Amino acid sequence: MLTLVSIVCLLILVLLATFESALAQLSDVQLRVLLVEHERRFRPRRLRELVENRQRVLLTLSMGIQLMIVLLAIAAVSVFERWGLERALTASLIAMILVISLFRQFLPRLLAQNDPERMLLRLLPVFSASYALLWPLAYPIHRALQAAKARTPEPTEEESSDEEIQAFIDVGEQEGIIEESEGQLIQSIVELGDRRVRDVMTPRSDIVAIPVQATIEDALRTMVETRYSRLPVYREHLDDVEGVVVLRDLVAAHLAGRAKERVAVAMRPAYFVPETKRAAELLQEMKRAGLHIALVVDEYGGVAGVVTLEDLLEEIIGEIHDEGQAEPAEILAQPDGTFLVKGTTDVRKLELFFHTEIESDDFTTVAGLILKHLDHLPAVGEGIEYKGFRFEVVEADARRIRTVRIHPPPPSPSPEEEGGISQATAAGR
Repeated sequence: MLTLVSIVCLLILVLLATFESALAQLSDVQLRVLLVEHERRFRPRRLRELVENRQRVLLTLSMGIQLMIVLLAIAAVSVFERWGLERALTASLIAMILVISLFRQFLPRLLAQNDPERMLLRLLPVFSASYALLWPLAYPIHRALQAAKARTPEPTEEESSDEEIQAFIDVGEQEGIIEESEGQLIQSIVELGDRRVRDVMTPRSDIVAIPVQATIEDALRTMVETRYSRLPVYREHLDDVEGVVVLRDLVAAHLAGRAKERVAVAMRPAYFVPETKRAAELLQEMKRAGLHIALVVDEYGGVAGVVTLEDLLEEIIGEIHDEGQAEPAEILAQPDGTFLVKGTTDVRKLELFFHTEIESDDFTTVAGLILKHLDHLPAVGEGIEYKGFRFEVVEADARRIRTVRIHPPPPSPSPEEEGGISQATAAGR
């Protein structure tokens, strides 16, 4: 009878340990894919339990494995007790070391390592039965761990969510579930949720607008010159925006013989948003309302900039260029090894181009980076040193920085070059 109990405990130990090993080898992404593919074949509740309550499942499995080890230890002592207490304890200790090494560690890993998904699915019925029996025993420990965890500070829900999404993207790319381009697209969508409208808008100084006294012909001429299809219309100054005009409406009015009339006859209401609104929220609002342009206002009600649907989409998929329009180079290499950029160039483009990281919590452009470190509007020739780079102002006016020259840090010598220099120095001596 004792032998039969020992064999049963040993078998359960191997099965639970193998299931645990297979589960440990699968990422959360792989488990979710497994759930989708086999939801109809197996009991979806148990598969979903693995995905949604992974830590609780692992705790229950560990409880079952430890229970089997304890029962096997008791059985071993009972078998060897006729040798005397001291010898029985020694023999039992040796036997349990062998059992744990072979049946708890080596054999389960050997069984699960080649195809953990298939092994997990095969042992799912065993897990379901064991989980139903062992969870009541593991529940008090689970509650105690949850209480202890509640006392320790955790990252905010937003930070935790971002980290989890990034982890899913990384694992998905590593496992080949998603392509690198798809991962970048997902990451761009996540980042859009963190960005404010002020980070993606065209600033006030670059807004192209027309006065309300302008004619439809004037507005069409401005659109042809600037290649914009939507323009704000103001009464006396830019803070007094009356509405917006759209190319399609102006063309229709022009064809109707109204070219000399004021743009007010074709004007649409303006849509205003605060600069602190999240870009992702604005994208949803503009999509629902069928809008393509919005005026961004600051805390004092003044116009701070303008944002278009195209601006928001470019944050996700990259720059959008019209058909036949050549893609402008924002970072221009110079013969002397420096680079010219506009002051409005996004610092994220510099990060990608130079493979560096710029802490840009308070600014989004190259001009913003310089102004943050100088605290005044620089003159031509002034600049800053930042992470080995020198940013030098080469064109500016009384209101803004227009063009900046970037001096990258000198390249560090390769190990081969360092070796050659050392040998040359030694030869010279």
